[in-house]
Amino acid sequence: MPTHPIDLITVSREFGSGGSEFAEALGARLGWPVLDRTIVYHVAEQLALDASVVERLDEHPPTRLSRIAAAMFVLPPELPSTYVAPHERLGPDEIADAVRRVIGEAARTPPLIIVGHGSQCLFHGRPGSFHVRLVAPIEARMQRVASRLACHATRAAVEARRMDDERGRYVQRHHRRDWTDPLLYDLQLNTGRVGIDEAATLVAQLVRGDVPAMTAGVGASS
Repeated sequence: MPTHPIDLITVSREFGSGGSEFAEALGARLGWPVLDRTIVYHVAEQLALDASVVERLDEHPPTRLSRIAAAMFVLPPELPSTYVAPHERLGPDEIADAVRRVIGEAARTPPLIIVGHGSQCLFHGRPGSFHVRLVAPIEARMQRVASRLACHATRAAVEARRMDDERGRYVQRHHRRDWTDPLLYDLQLNTGRVGIDEAATLVAQLVRGDVPAMTAGVGASS
């Protein structure tokens, strides 16, 4: 069965499983660019917004309150359209639309590694795509999050579960998929058992074809 060389990798991650670190390590091994937190700055530039505004709304589904506010918002006809600040007219859905444009444009010139933002759904079925999901036990994720946020482990666990819920709802809203569906991914790695560097090395070997026994189905499943 013919296969396509892998030139695009998406990384879905539970919060605290090390997705950004993994993507950077993998990019360094392959010599590929990584589209991760820089998405915020590209979207901010595209929408002429402050990056902090985009970061607050990025990869979050709209709340019930924000949906009601958007539906009720009507600009008085006597006021100019520039009266309301851009960040007050935009919500998570508009940010998500801009994110898709940024990711789609970047993917036109692979190779590329993309972290999060439903990219596993955007490029599902694209020849040459390889979709990775990182998971880890909550205890391991608590340690990473607590270290990153300089907070107590209890708060770290709450934050991890909250972010997972928001990311899951984001993918459901914008792609109509369950982000835990194993058929969305070619490989799932437990970073509570496999270190970030080891995981990056393994995927780099798969991409390069250094693990022949495992690469036979890569092109067909992605």
